[in-house]
Amino acid sequence: MMAASQMAVAQRGMLENAIGARFSFGAGVTFQRFMSDRDVIEIMAMQRKGGVSLTGLYEMHMQAFNVRGFKWYLGGGAHVNYYNNQVRGYEYLRTTSSVAGVDAIIGMEYFFPSTPFQVSVDWKPVINLYNGRNKELDTGGFSVRYRF
Repeated sequence: MMAASQMAVAQRGMLENAIGARFSFGAGVTFQRFMSDRDVIEIMAMQRKGGVSLTGLYEMHMQAFNVRGFKWYLGGGAHVNYYNNQVRGYEYLRTTSSVAGVDAIIGMEYFFPSTPFQVSVDWKPVINLYNGRNKELDTGGFSVRYRF
């Protein structure tokens, strides 16, 4: 099954992976694994509020505006954040703690046709299910990735 999937990807000429930088209310790295033209797994590791956040997402990418290289996407996943006791201004983060929850994502991306680069912008609201404020609606970002 995996060999058939890889052969289909090779026949389409699609690059299977992308890695790059993500900028939001912190900075970090993003890695995407393209399972098909539509199905993508994305992992993000970010610095956020003086701590570290790790997010895993499943995304569906679809053609946008009938323009080659322009796609919109949506999906969901989960996150785990770790904060140390140096964070100030957040009553619920005054001690070393971890937070876990679910994420949604919706965004747009552009694949430059003649280069292996892509850019994307998205909105990624979260609901913390463990040890944190329930909702964080301020998480969106801009990413620049190299596809290989």
